[in-house]
Amino acid sequence: MLLSKKLYGLFFIFLMGITAVSAQFPQQMPAQQTTEVSDGEMEQFALAFAGIQAVEQQVQPKLVKTVQDKGLEVQRFNEIMNAHQNPNQQVDATDDEMEKFAAASQEIERIQSKAQQDMFKAITEEGLTVERYQEIIAAVRNDETLQQKLQQHMEKE
Repeated sequence: MLLSKKLYGLFFIFLMGITAVSAQFPQQMPAQQTTEVSDGEMEQFALAFAGIQAVEQQVQPKLVKTVQDKGLEVQRFNEIMNAHQNPNQQVDATDDEMEKFAAASQEIERIQSKAQQDMFKAITEEGLTVERYQEIIAAVRNDETLQQKLQQHMEKE
């Protein structure tokens, strides 16, 4: 259970990196509009989604190992990271911890960059653009019918 909490914390950091990349792409449509998704696109999306999940599963243990190899506990790394990102939050960290944090952060950025490239590749290999993938995932989040279609396609795989 403790390991899964640690993975969750690092996964959250990982997703923040992915979110930063996806923020580079402007939002194409307002939330009120519905997005039409053909069965073919849903199949492509499901395959890309599965590819992204596979990348995430490979990256999570690497993130944990990186932090631990740099001499920090994952929980401590997350505390420092949260304080680093929130100017209203402070953490009492030693110089040694900050050096370890900086080294781990640099390696995590490298891992995230590679993972983002792999995720983009998973999307484009299925014949979608990153922008279209983002449109579909936003639509799936808001549409139960699309959620069911995605689940059906995922079960086929």
